[in-house]
Amino acid sequence: MKYLIIGNSAAGINASDAVRTLDKKGDITIVSNEEFPAYGRPLISYFLSGKVKAENMNYRDEDFYSLRNIKLLLNTEAEKVDAVKKKVTFRGGGKVDYDKLLIACGSTPFVPEIKNLKEQKNVFTFLTYKDSIKLKEALSKDSKVIIAGAGLIGLKAAEGLYGQVEKITVIDLADRLMSSVLDKTAADIIEKHIKEKDIEVLHNIYIEEVEGKEKVKRVKFSNGDRPECDILIIAIGVRPNIKLAVSAGIKTERGIIVDEYMQTSQKDIYAAGDCVESLDMLSNENKVLALWPNATTQGETAGFNMTGKRHKAPASFAMNAISFFGLQLISAGIVSSGDANNLFSDTRGDKFRRLNIANDNLIGFVLINDNQRAGIYTALINDRTKLSSLEYDIKSKDIGLNIYPKEARKGKAWGKL
Repeated sequence: MKYLIIGNSAAGINASDAVRTLDKKGDITIVSNEEFPAYGRPLISYFLSGKVKAENMNYRDEDFYSLRNIKLLLNTEAEKVDAVKKKVTFRGGGKVDYDKLLIACGSTPFVPEIKNLKEQKNVFTFLTYKDSIKLKEALSKDSKVIIAGAGLIGLKAAEGLYGQVEKITVIDLADRLMSSVLDKTAADIIEKHIKEKDIEVLHNIYIEEVEGKEKVKRVKFSNGDRPECDILIIAIGVRPNIKLAVSAGIKTERGIIVDEYMQTSQKDIYAAGDCVESLDMLSNENKVLALWPNATTQGETAGFNMTGKRHKAPASFAMNAISFFGLQLISAGIVSSGDANNLFSDTRGDKFRRLNIANDNLIGFVLINDNQRAGIYTALINDRTKLSSLEYDIKSKDIGLNIYPKEARKGKAWGKL
């Protein structure tokens, strides 16, 4: 059996591991358009800050590929899939045939049309290890940095740059930070914390134009301001890479459409990770859930099914766990509601907790510096537990495993929740 995996990050690596667990003899080839073996993508901001060194960026041990007899092709761009002849063509020439194919080629930063932006040499995105290296090489103590986008990527870039440049300004078109995952109350707590680090945050603003030849010198904001700029980071969002799937005639929407086995609409072709749409169990809609844990479990699921072992992907929903300058944030599920009666908020000092309850179910939460019960909250959502079946009110501050009825506690342990 010949297994071909396009993509060398969380989904691709875990797929290859799953395949090799069940098939000791099959040929496995991983193709990546990057130049590095698999690395920890969440670490790129810590590499930028200097907290993580290059030798500690690896996602797996150096002998991961050799021990599993996996062929790794780096700097190789898959360009087209022939689903009938079962061949993948590479840019610049060369083909590889397959019996089972996994497309796990991730996403690409979205760069909007901005007047005079093209060909500028001091404009960066921040999604890959290479992006972080290039940014690190470009910055200096005198740099004035503007980050377009106050989402997860933009804020992690700001954290990585903190202390290494003269000024950091973060702008966003929305009225709050991380508008896709936080409500205003929670976002304001994060913003206050970031501003204490002398990072400027501007809302309801976008870039109309950049000024400078070959290098951006100033940017023109939509409010007319024209601040100086030595480094411009575009962190507005990402788009799933679906071009390869389209070439194979695979059904796509915003991302690649897969079933619960990570099977695409084409026989013997699977997809996993940031390039796919998967079912959000809370909204019952297909969504791109571009999250490292989802990519990991989807890749593993795809790998098992590629060997012939039927295995369903676990139910998923949006979840983010991250820190900004020491502030811990976890958000999961649906974090806002049209019905204020469904929301419970609790603020104590620098701690914040918001629970979103609907139809006797917990459907989402936000925790800031208060993450001790995150595992239980996540389990309550994942298990669709009726809150009326619990021993006491989940809005209590001190919930623990004993919140479950005695019978339900059997077989449950913290690590299994």
